[in-house]
Amino acid sequence: MSFIRHAFQTMNPLAQVVMLGCIVLTFMALAAGAGVLWASGGDPAAMQALMQAGQTGGLQRDAVLAMNNANQLMAFLGASWAFAGLVGLGFLGRFFLGAPRPRMLLLAVVVALGMSPVLDFTYRLNEWALVPGSDLHAWAGALEAQAMALTKALLTFEQTSEVWAVLLSVAVLPAVCEEWLFRGTLQPLLFRATGNVHVAVWVSAALFSAIHMQFFGFIPRMLLGAGFGYLVVYSGSLWPAILGHFVNNAGVVVAAWWMGKDWLNEGLEPQALSSWGATDWGTAVVALVALGWALRALGSWGERGTYVNRLSSAATPTEQTPPRS
Repeated sequence: MSFIRHAFQTMNPLAQVVMLGCIVLTFMALAAGAGVLWASGGDPAAMQALMQAGQTGGLQRDAVLAMNNANQLMAFLGASWAFAGLVGLGFLGRFFLGAPRPRMLLLAVVVALGMSPVLDFTYRLNEWALVPGSDLHAWAGALEAQAMALTKALLTFEQTSEVWAVLLSVAVLPAVCEEWLFRGTLQPLLFRATGNVHVAVWVSAALFSAIHMQFFGFIPRMLLGAGFGYLVVYSGSLWPAILGHFVNNAGVVVAAWWMGKDWLNEGLEPQALSSWGATDWGTAVVALVALGWALRALGSWGERGTYVNRLSSAATPTEQTPPRS
């Protein structure tokens, strides 16, 4: 076992990143199959109906939840642990699971909420950059429409009891599983490969955004991912990023439940600035001020050196000493 671990630890850093990607894609395929089995109960006719509904965008909520849960647990969390099994937990900083200082959790909440106007603006910029009327814009628009249909199906509630299952699938599991993969596994791996914290944060954020396959929101999601990445770097813990991710996703679920179908039809996409009232502008200004304070506090309160030192000195015995023949 030590020979195998040493081989993976001393592999070319780019090859390590590619290997992690291969593991994730393999586990995504397995998760898709597991999700179909989970949602269909193993009945062949039900499985066929699910696959046809998936191609036409007509999946029911229970099926979407089952497939999403399987993907989160297997493709993201499962792939992280599988890769850690090959290289060792110490190679990845043990996923940075130590408890952060409480004020870092406060900053995570402020960053998640304060990013709202930035995400709104960059979504508009992102769509414009894809050149409306182009083939690329049409392709991205089709993916966006399919994602919007699934989102509305998930967030249309008939009774309050339905909210809890959606919160688990849309907020809790993505917050834990996606952060575990992108900030707990990929980001440390990229830092080891490049020796540069900023490259590690931004490349992992770009890949985090790309895997969602929603390109009108590529830039805002990348910015959000970078925010989560810097939370991990400056806090030395994965938990602030998990909390921030949860707050961001849970806010959408709670808003849909509280405000109902009218909000679903109007609140999921940015509204024209000409329709903004004094309350909208006031909220945006307050959010930006809070975000600015949080980012400044992150730099002054955080300890980036702790993150860097842990990865730089986290060599395991198999990294330091070649295995005996």
